[in-house]
Amino acid sequence: MSGRILIADDFLTNRIVLKVRLTASCYDVVQADTSGEVVEMARHCRPDLIILGADGNRSASALCEQLKADAVLTHIPLLVIAHDSANEPRLEILKAGADEVFGKPLDESTLLATVRSLIRRRGTYDDVLRRKDLAHEFGVAEAPQAFAGRAKVALIAPDAETGILWRMHLATEFRHELLIMTQSQALEDLSTQSRVPDAFIIGSTLAETSDGLRLVSELRSRRTTRHSVIVVQDCGETPSPNSMALDLGADTAMRGRFDAAELAVKLDRLLARKTEADALRENVRSGLELALQDPLTGLHNRRYAQSYLQRLEQESLEKRQPYAIMILDLDRFKSVNDRYGHLVGDEVLIEVSNRLRSNMRDSDLVARFGGEEFLIALPATDETAARIMGERLRRAIGDQPIRSHGIGQDLDVTLSIGVAVSTPEPGRHKSMQELLQAADRALYVAKSDGRNQVTFVQSAA
Repeated sequence: MSGRILIADDFLTNRIVLKVRLTASCYDVVQADTSGEVVEMARHCRPDLIILGADGNRSASALCEQLKADAVLTHIPLLVIAHDSANEPRLEILKAGADEVFGKPLDESTLLATVRSLIRRRGTYDDVLRRKDLAHEFGVAEAPQAFAGRAKVALIAPDAETGILWRMHLATEFRHELLIMTQSQALEDLSTQSRVPDAFIIGSTLAETSDGLRLVSELRSRRTTRHSVIVVQDCGETPSPNSMALDLGADTAMRGRFDAAELAVKLDRLLARKTEADALRENVRSGLELALQDPLTGLHNRRYAQSYLQRLEQESLEKRQPYAIMILDLDRFKSVNDRYGHLVGDEVLIEVSNRLRSNMRDSDLVARFGGEEFLIALPATDETAARIMGERLRRAIGDQPIRSHGIGQDLDVTLSIGVAVSTPEPGRHKSMQELLQAADRALYVAKSDGRNQVTFVQSAA
């Protein structure tokens, strides 16, 4: 399943129609017969997203406030489908805690893209919290400080006049620093600037139609702007670019005319979440460097990986999501050390680590498990996705020689990968230790069958 969604709507017809749409996209859909049941059901099933039907906007606001006030549920995204899409009710619901509000009739492609975006956002934040818990377990993290300064918000509009109008309207809604940038300025090496923008507001059309969407993709792929908030403002194209913008990584897409009041509400919430996540990442990173990092490669060490896997196993059972474990081993690495010396071997280990890390998702774990052996954990990953990732990593190492500066020579290096995938289904679940053993057996088979391959010795189900 792609994620669990809780639907709460007092009208059966609305629930049925929405469930059909979401189930067709392979979501695990849970229903509350009335909106009054949603809090209790959400606490029980821990969904990745809650969708509220609201034919009375005031009751939707009260329910949003109740969900956000619950410490267990506060980080679950809320999507509200309201009968009235007028500005004032929308703002009321957004201020009460909703992440997005849709009016009727629903645009199915944009709705599903929004669902994907919100669930992806929840997954990213879950990973931050998982690492925070680990840091607290090892006594190396402090609580992040609340954001006290002004955020830096870049406005990238279709033209200078529109950018000035955006800035003028937004300046009346919040206190953040607003600067107008061009598309080319946004694509410059922002690492040379004293401060990278915390958020980008991008017109879907810039010099040409869909230029804004290409810019979203570029910003999301770059290390310096990977975690920046990105908002796309629909500039009136037909068909609407909103669904594509969200799938490319935009945090939200503004539909219709430029609405500074609504944008300010969404942006304040997104910036607060970014600030918290950035602080947690930095605290965890700095705190774990000495205690839980391998000093040679900079990867997490075995101690950290074991604790991470325990939490991943528990999360998999709670959410009923699969996860994958890989054990990777460099082929004939002993011959590198014997022939060229351990300094060259260290060069190889460092480069392999860098290539593995650069090919992983932010939510994945890569750790040095010992010697020339690495462990990778992939949350919310089934066997098909694990196989694709395994081949990608195998090729990332084997397709390009590793340059040793110590001897001035290129070295051909390959690795073998053993994979095991967990299923959370009752009666078929395997423990984390059983998965590690299965992955280790798969690695042995990969070595025995000729090396430089990805092997699933058996289904871990």
